Amino acid sequence: MVPGLAFWQRRGRLSAREAARIRGLAPARQVKEILMLEARGLFFSKDFSRSVLSSGSAPGASQHLSLLALDINEHGQEAVRAILARHGWFQTVVSDLPHFTYLGTTQARLPALGLRKTVKGKRVYWTLALLGERQLP
Repeated sequence: MVPGLAFWQRRGRLSAREAARIRGLAPARQVKEILMLEARGLFFSKDFSRSVLSSGSAPGASQHLSLLALDINEHGQEAVRAILARHGWFQTVVSDLPHFTYLGTTQARLPALGLRKTVKGKRVYWTLALLGERQLP
């Protein structure tokens, strides 16, 4: 949210006063304000070309804020991913390579919790299985 406010302020589409007001709001109110700005064409995705909801969580709703997710610079190293998995951290967002979510259990139990194994390249992601979807072995 902060980078987007600064971006639109630099471009003269948002006043410093308005940006400061939005930064001072409670997270739930910030979400409403950001979505209202996006309805006016001031987008908050990482590249500011589409909705913030297309590239991440709503402002204030990130798993990172709840300490349930972290980004790992060494995400490309298989050994690092294995260590994280042993401690309950798994990749869950196919489009966000450094993102790991704390699931607090073993990989073997994840299908029983409604997650499905998704393989892309040499990486394993655990994504939500759709209701009624048949689990793959």
